[in-house]
Amino acid sequence: MFPSIQMHNTDCHCTRCNNNDQGVSRVSRHTAQHHNKRARFEAEKRSMEVDTEIIPTYQSDSVEAMDGQANSPILDAVSTFDNDVFVGNDYNGDESDTTDDNDSDDNGEEDTAEIYVEEFNNEDPFTASGMPENPVHRFIATFTVLFASRYVASSDLCHVQTAIASMKKTCPYLPIVFSQMLVHALLVVLQRLGYFDLVRGTIIDPMHNLFLGTPKRMMDRWVDKKTIGAKEFAAMEKIAETMVLPRDYTKLTSKIGKGFPYMKADDWKSWVLVYSPVLLHGVLPFEMYNNWMNFVRACRYLIKPSITFDEVNSAHDYLEMFCKKATELYTPTILTCNMHLHLHLRETIRDFGPVYGYWLFGFERYNGLLKHIKTNGKDSFEATYMRSFVQNAFKGDYANAVLKSSSHVPFFNILSKLSPKFTPTTTVITLSSRPFRLQSFLLASSNPHLPPKGNEPLPPSTFPLQLKKSSLMDETDYAHLLQHYKTSYDLPDLVSYQYATLTNSFVDNEITKLKFIDLLGQQYRGKNGSASCGSLVHVMFVGSDGRNTLAYAGQIQYLFTHSFIHPSNSNLHLTRMVHDHRHVFAYIKWFNTSSDRSREDDGLEFCLPTFSPDSRHCIVPVHRIFLEIATARITTSRNVSKMLVIALPKKLYA
Repeated sequence: MFPSIQMHNTDCHCTRCNNNDQGVSRVSRHTAQHHNKRARFEAEKRSMEVDTEIIPTYQSDSVEAMDGQANSPILDAVSTFDNDVFVGNDYNGDESDTTDDNDSDDNGEEDTAEIYVEEFNNEDPFTASGMPENPVHRFIATFTVLFASRYVASSDLCHVQTAIASMKKTCPYLPIVFSQMLVHALLVVLQRLGYFDLVRGTIIDPMHNLFLGTPKRMMDRWVDKKTIGAKEFAAMEKIAETMVLPRDYTKLTSKIGKGFPYMKADDWKSWVLVYSPVLLHGVLPFEMYNNWMNFVRACRYLIKPSITFDEVNSAHDYLEMFCKKATELYTPTILTCNMHLHLHLRETIRDFGPVYGYWLFGFERYNGLLKHIKTNGKDSFEATYMRSFVQNAFKGDYANAVLKSSSHVPFFNILSKLSPKFTPTTTVITLSSRPFRLQSFLLASSNPHLPPKGNEPLPPSTFPLQLKKSSLMDETDYAHLLQHYKTSYDLPDLVSYQYATLTNSFVDNEITKLKFIDLLGQQYRGKNGSASCGSLVHVMFVGSDGRNTLAYAGQIQYLFTHSFIHPSNSNLHLTRMVHDHRHVFAYIKWFNTSSDRSREDDGLEFCLPTFSPDSRHCIVPVHRIFLEIATARITTSRNVSKMLVIALPKKLYA
């Protein structure tokens, strides 16, 4: 009737059961087995020297506190792995590991020990100092330390693998639980580090955060609420067709008219930085447009390859204003987790640097390249790709080994088509012995009070591999070049090449035109017919007051190099003048300025779509090119044609 009473048929002589007049207690066989295991573990623990360096999570007195926890269920749980490894209800262990007769029943079979929680109700197993407050974390930390001290510190990795394999046989999900406990224990330790911050240690990808999230969400909202409709899209497409963008920005004419279908990150980037400031003006309500421009201004700062701490703070302020005002103009549901992450970009840039170092544009582009690699369909993609890569690399090494002389320059163009990895070891234009200094180069483009003469060092990758043949400069353009040298070198007595036989103070009219130049990753080209990509630039000039600096918009007509030796240095050895005589210029026509300043707050400038008369200011050392611009032509209500200039961030791949 009471089967539980009949089970108490075994004598137990442990320290807890012999604390009575009889010196023994009648308990169940399972309890006696459990008490015997506890006694063995305590005896073994007392005789074991504990190295406190194995347990970095606890203080020096933690081991002593744990030594008094004889009844801790955690210690009992670990003790089951000390001498016996069990599988299901049967023990698989050596007979030498089992010394108590009570561990086996009459049939020679063993039952697993049961732990009775009620035995420990009056005990606190987590009294050791330095333990986490959360009981679960305490258990994980204790289990991890004891497991490591047993199987890792005192033995090698094979013991760990054996123990985990044995646990898997006992219960299939135990290894998963164990791995989760290790992760939790690691987090507990990391949380004690003052510098550990899981949120701040996670990099936010600006490509997805800025260009694949917010622009699309805002456009969807404007379309859903009928703020922008088919009529507005058609009008925006018409203006977009007049816009000229730099080579690195995607054109969106047809996508704008169709309502922005299948937009990628590059497309949204062009929309935010180039198109939206022009096309949304007058389409969105005034407050909505101004709020959107806060987002645009922030992006202009954040995508700069080189950014100051003040600019990072300004970008953060613009994003904060954008998010706060959006909840007023729309509804609070307009905000997403992605928009919340806008406000964490400041910490990301402070910790990890400008966005060009880690955003995923390059990764996504290489994905596209990999996707289009041709394979034979019979081998793995990795093997095919690496075989092709190694072959191309070998081709380039072979070509460089054979063609070492500058006389081989005409063959470079052909070999570069045969071998994508071919990069000539020789340099077409001999560089100066003076080293290129990035800071001096940047200062020359931003400070017109210190104008370069044009022969200062340039980056080694500036010039194309193959140059055009030298030619004679147009007489009108030559007159401006002569005047430029007179002013730059303060040599009023310089004469034309026509009087070269009379004096050595003359300027030659022979130039070498360049197809393009590459200034730290930013490529500039001359105007080629109707194609203007890469030819529209800003250059800084000193204002009429002699103090303020102004950016003027112009179009490069052509790029060229010209040799000029200062008369006072004409007798120096030629090797001294290898670079100093070579000047690199851009011939730029300047757009006529406009008095309309209505769009300055949006970072836009009005110009007239006509050029001012040519002068010596058309001869510009390429060091002075400040940045690229985009343009758009619009017609005012009075039928006046104007041109909007959009300044774009400057690349600096130093």
